[in-house]
Amino acid sequence: MPGLDHLSDAELVDLCNTGDRGGAIAAFETLYARHKDYVLRVAFRYVGDADLALDVLQDTFSYILRKFPPPGEGLVLKAQLPTLLYVVAKNNAISILRKASKGDAGGDIDPDELPAPGYRDSGDLAKLLQGLTPGQREIITLRFVDDQPLQDIANTLQIPLGTVKSRLHKAIEAMRKLPSVKDFFEK
Repeated sequence: MPGLDHLSDAELVDLCNTGDRGGAIAAFETLYARHKDYVLRVAFRYVGDADLALDVLQDTFSYILRKFPPPGEGLVLKAQLPTLLYVVAKNNAISILRKASKGDAGGDIDPDELPAPGYRDSGDLAKLLQGLTPGQREIITLRFVDDQPLQDIANTLQIPLGTVKSRLHKAIEAMRKLPSVKDFFEK
């Protein structure tokens, strides 16, 4: 069933939930093609390794696939699909990092001790965001790198919209004070 690119994510999800086998497969393949690069970017920010990021990609889309019939009851989107994909990819990345830490002498680690997203998309971006807290980097990246609307960020992080606005404002204010930002613009 070629040519599903014109359908929205919601329409493709509906086709995966209710369509015949061929239509559901084509719809899922279209969703995968549309969002795989985004999931890889999110995964790489957290794991910092291309092979591990590919594992996160596979785990993320396997999770989504299991939601569709016949094994699952169906996927119901309560927000935009990238919002769900971000959460699933981030959680899968954290799980992979935890498993890797268990292989080291350290045992299980506290979620607050997990490495912050590395934002290796760009050397300049990594330098600009270096002095921010992990939470501030996440808000800035979701808004300005992933171009997510504020309400989608709130949905993604499961926090109120007002909290997103406040954190974004504080992150921007913190960035203005960073030497890396001043140096970047003085080049």
